[in-house]
Amino acid sequence: MLFLIFAFIQSSPASELSNKETIYQGSEIKPVVFVTSAYAPYVINANGVASGMFPDIVASAFREMGQLVRFEFQPWVRGELSVKAGRAFASFPYLKTAAREKDFEFSEPVLYFFPKFFYSTDRFPFGFEWDTLADFKTYRVGGVRGYWYEKKFKQAGIKAHYVTSDKQNIEMLLLQRIDFTLIDELVGWNLIRETATDQITRYAVASKPESHDAFHLMISRDYPDSKLLRLTFNLGLLKIKQNGVYQQILDRYHVSSEYATP
Repeated sequence: MLFLIFAFIQSSPASELSNKETIYQGSEIKPVVFVTSAYAPYVINANGVASGMFPDIVASAFREMGQLVRFEFQPWVRGELSVKAGRAFASFPYLKTAAREKDFEFSEPVLYFFPKFFYSTDRFPFGFEWDTLADFKTYRVGGVRGYWYEKKFKQAGIKAHYVTSDKQNIEMLLLQRIDFTLIDELVGWNLIRETATDQITRYAVASKPESHDAFHLMISRDYPDSKLLRLTFNLGLLKIKQNGVYQQILDRYHVSSEYATP
């Protein structure tokens, strides 16, 4: 199937892509619709215009295959409902879980994900390292409702304080209302630079990641031509890895190669 898609794209006289439309064998190609939410530097919302590593990778992968995309910003929960109902092809970035696989399909891995525990150097001036999640049982841990770690925290006996955003937890660290919060390292430092630039030296991160997983597209089963589009994206992703575009995107956001998937 991937070979057939590749042969079809290569043999078709598609014109160059523009920001508005692409003509493909005399017919207008409709853009593939995605929904997402701000999660910098993976996803950046600049006055409604999507940028960041994930939108750039998705757009580049589909561009390699002669296909336009359109990104719409929606809150996470609403976005999931849009994908499930087939109003959007996919949302990102998402971890693949058994619960989500009941309702959605997933792309090949796009980027790796390294969540780490952030803390205040005022609280731990000599640093902090850990072995198991149970090490945090006696500390105040801040989390975000609905995130992947809720079940893990409960199983480890951590009585976390949950809020609605990572930004709130970053702020509460300096106020010493919590001792730790678990955030993807790139996202955590980005939030600190945005909200507490003059306080950046008062933050630190434990070197050991809580987990090592990969972000994917979370794909609708009811969007038109969903199966074909998933294969198209996977092949486009492979192509931009081979031609160097994928690495150029990581370099643009000053992200190390450890975040790159094979």
